[in-house]
Amino acid sequence: MQFVNPLFLFGLFAIAIPVAIHLFNFRRYRKIYFSNVDLLRNFQKKTRKQSELLHLLVLAARILTIIALVMAFAQPYIPMSETVVSGSVQVAGVFVDNSFSMEAADADGRKLDEAKRKAADIAMAYDADDLFQLLTNDFESRHQRLVSRDEFLMMLRDIKPGPVTRSFSEVHSRQSDLLRNPRYPSASSFLISDFQYSTILSALPDSSAAFTTYVVPVGGSQAGNLYIDTCWFENPVLRVNQTASLQVKISNISENNLEKIPVRLIINGEQRAIAAIDIEANSTQTTTLSFSTTKPGQQKAVVEISDYPVIFDDSYFMAFAVSEFIPLLAINQEKPNPYLTSVFAVDSVLQFTNTTLRQTNFSTLSGNRLVILNGASNLSSGAIVELSRFVEQGGSVVIFPSEADDMEMVNQMLASLGAPQYGKIDTAASRVAKINKSHIIFNNVFDGSGAIPENTDLPFIRKHYSISKPLTGVSDDLMTLDNGDPLFTLKSAGFGKVYLSAVSLGDDWGNFPRHALFVPVMLNIAFESESQLPLMYYTQQETGIKIGNVKLLGDNVFRVSSEDGSNEFIPEVKQVNGQTVLFMRNHITDAGIYNVRDADKIVNVLAFNFNRKESDLRFANTAQLNALMSEVSGTVVLSEGKKEISKLIAERNHGRKLWKWFIIAALIFILSEVLLLRFFRKKSAETKV
Repeated sequence: MQFVNPLFLFGLFAIAIPVAIHLFNFRRYRKIYFSNVDLLRNFQKKTRKQSELLHLLVLAARILTIIALVMAFAQPYIPMSETVVSGSVQVAGVFVDNSFSMEAADADGRKLDEAKRKAADIAMAYDADDLFQLLTNDFESRHQRLVSRDEFLMMLRDIKPGPVTRSFSEVHSRQSDLLRNPRYPSASSFLISDFQYSTILSALPDSSAAFTTYVVPVGGSQAGNLYIDTCWFENPVLRVNQTASLQVKISNISENNLEKIPVRLIINGEQRAIAAIDIEANSTQTTTLSFSTTKPGQQKAVVEISDYPVIFDDSYFMAFAVSEFIPLLAINQEKPNPYLTSVFAVDSVLQFTNTTLRQTNFSTLSGNRLVILNGASNLSSGAIVELSRFVEQGGSVVIFPSEADDMEMVNQMLASLGAPQYGKIDTAASRVAKINKSHIIFNNVFDGSGAIPENTDLPFIRKHYSISKPLTGVSDDLMTLDNGDPLFTLKSAGFGKVYLSAVSLGDDWGNFPRHALFVPVMLNIAFESESQLPLMYYTQQETGIKIGNVKLLGDNVFRVSSEDGSNEFIPEVKQVNGQTVLFMRNHITDAGIYNVRDADKIVNVLAFNFNRKESDLRFANTAQLNALMSEVSGTVVLSEGKKEISKLIAERNHGRKLWKWFIIAALIFILSEVLLLRFFRKKSAETKV
């Protein structure tokens, strides 16, 4: 047992006062004469013993009263831990999980409200002059300081749910920045959360800091959730008046089977498709929403389901482009190639143009998506620079080599891009032996996912160029000959791509341009050359967002604004390899569609969604938390049970206080003295009579 005010123990010397009073009782006696005192002697012996007993009992009651009062003022307590430092200012860092999962409700109401209540109870368990740090998932700069209890309680009221999530390790590190200070030997941290496995428990701290961390769980029941996981298009390019298939993946994290769940697709404010799905408990289901559009350009879309009470992941926003045409350019050494012309005449969306090397204005290459070099080997230095810039800025180039062994200038361009280079001509006949079926260029070309049958008719090659490995990075061999040389290979460079064919399009090089594979390969390359931005981004996007080669007019600046105009800001802009890259710097906190404007002109449309990792509402219960926290030293799971959290904190900070019991004991001893003096004397008087 220890004391908060040990100097009050000197008050025990006051015990001498009642002792002195009882020892030096100078009571004056009067003489009374009786004729016969025999009976009086017997009575005097009896009352003297009673009087001495009464005096001793009263003395004991008074001594015990003084002892109890002195002990109460000294404030004794039984320490509950070794971290209690008496008389010092205590510091408490309190983290309140304000992620979307805390919006779910249980028997005690909304989890976030319960977390706020517990945070307030923790603060009230401390003294008025102690200091506090409030921390949320947002890691706001105003929270990175110590405040008084009153200011802490005011800041607590302003906490609102948000899309940001943090791991235990991140929170612990952030709290350590402030609490690991030798000036605060009595610092402690508190984590109030539902302790979701996919978020806060995704990473535990490696080691404990110089303070104790108390884990405070809220919400005892597991919550089910139905949410849209992701969406994607099967078609590489969306075209006007052609049916597009949108794949929607929906997850059911609950113990219940769900039936006839409506899934709606809304494009530009109009419902364009709807489906109903059945999904079993703890499983995922993919459904297809088909639609077509008659308008080219940017489209704003959202997929919706209905699920209560967790609704932040019931909408999936998307922004995509529908192409009216894809401009392609073939630069021929002399005359156009009939095989290329016939391939790109198959689809009207492909706007194909033939030109010769002499007639080409290389400064206008950026107006095309795909450039094909058909035997064009005598490139000028200016042409090499422009072609390299075209690739680095996102364009695609397909190279069919010259029939003459003259690829020096082409190799210079390939070297500047870090791509493979052409070597000597190999005149040995060969055949395609391996095809990279998993590559997107062969999408929908072969049936099934197994190996290509041995009797399949593959291209036959009479002669071919050898192609070296790239100077930097790796290349993808799309088709490989039986001698191990690549027939068709791909190398990414900058934001674009370079495709190298080992054979020319002449008939004496083999049957590749006449083979059935040639058509789908070239068409897929053309469709893949169409620049497609991601369907969506996550809020709190930290990396840059490419919006293409967009130039500002005059002194204008880009502005990003939400559809309803509630959020508008100027993003940070950088130019990288001719591409305009925007950095949002955490300005976007709400999911939805955002317009990128140059003055009043919309130059691009972006979609943002909340991160789905929090949608998996599986939490650790008290037993699981105890097991997890046993691996992290310096952490204690603080579960309320029958005691309020304020009492648990007060006992851990100040020990188990005993002063109230001593006050009660003092009152009992005072009452005992009163009863003794009243009833014992009365009984003695009756005996005398």
